[in-house]
Amino acid sequence: MAVVLVAGAALKGTIDCRAATRALAQGVRRAGHMPIALPIADGGDGSLLALQAAGFRPRQAETHDALGRPVQGRIAFRTRDRVAAVEFAEAAGLWRVQGAGYDPWTCSSYGVGELLLAARALEPRRILLLLGGSATQDGGLGMLQALGARLKPAPRGRFAAARDLDPLQAIDLLPARQLMTGFVFDVVHDVEHVLSGPGGSAYSFALQKGFPPSDLGHLDQGLAALGELLRLASGLSPDVPGAGAAGGAAAAARAIGGRLQAGAACIFDLVDLEAALARADAVITSEGRVDPTSWRGKAPGQVTTMAAALGKPAAIVCGQSSGEAPGGILCEVAGQDRAAAPADLARAAERAVRQLLA
Repeated sequence: MAVVLVAGAALKGTIDCRAATRALAQGVRRAGHMPIALPIADGGDGSLLALQAAGFRPRQAETHDALGRPVQGRIAFRTRDRVAAVEFAEAAGLWRVQGAGYDPWTCSSYGVGELLLAARALEPRRILLLLGGSATQDGGLGMLQALGARLKPAPRGRFAAARDLDPLQAIDLLPARQLMTGFVFDVVHDVEHVLSGPGGSAYSFALQKGFPPSDLGHLDQGLAALGELLRLASGLSPDVPGAGAAGGAAAAARAIGGRLQAGAACIFDLVDLEAALARADAVITSEGRVDPTSWRGKAPGQVTTMAAALGKPAAIVCGQSSGEAPGGILCEVAGQDRAAAPADLARAAERAVRQLLA
């Protein structure tokens, strides 16, 4: 009987990381082997669930969604090392506003700042801001506003949004920087896009957030201008990989003291993936769609690559696949021509493990 690390990652929009891990573990047991269950994520929406398996406990926090509506959000806190985790999508997530019929220029990240304030009130040694799944393209203006930064001109009686990028003339970051001191502030991103330009946030993500193609140039110009203001206010260049994450909010968070961190590596460290991997004879994980981007920092690609480097057989069970997995990593499709369900993952995991350990 072999020991198999079951590192389930979410199949976006269908199965979260914990449900995926349970289904994969079921398949491993059916194949006659022993699973070690460890849900994983890469900093995108759903990462709080993965962290709960590593001792983080959820706490309710009042906040606002991207449309400015009051909502109940969650943060997470691990007492033993006083680490707080804030998930961007818990406040300004696309999942909260889909189907609402809204103007994306009015969407604000203000609620994310409110969650950061709730995390700060716990007197942590470290705060993680987990980016991904955002509905906003405001460059983090709303978040900065909630943290006390002064915008000129200041929005009157409303939360700052993408529509405030164009008229913005100056930012005083000092109040926000003062609030975000006294602890380590890690900004955990799941994409490597820069703030502006052809490969920047607007051209890469704004369409999926409701912006029409004709608005992308205008939005990109606004984010580029914001980058220059952030540079003047902080002395830091916004032209770094990851700064375009969450509609450019990563660049804003960096300007007030945040350290940009690659998502998968950060989450893996928090859940102690290396220790689990050392105990395992093989590894199985999950992914909604395996394609060339799966090997560019996403959690499933990272964990299977780590396993292969140690000479341990590894497989990804996925809903769909386009292209081959590198390095002999097995890719087992579960969904066929429909969205994969947990039962599909379990069956595919059983097939994959039998092949890996034949």
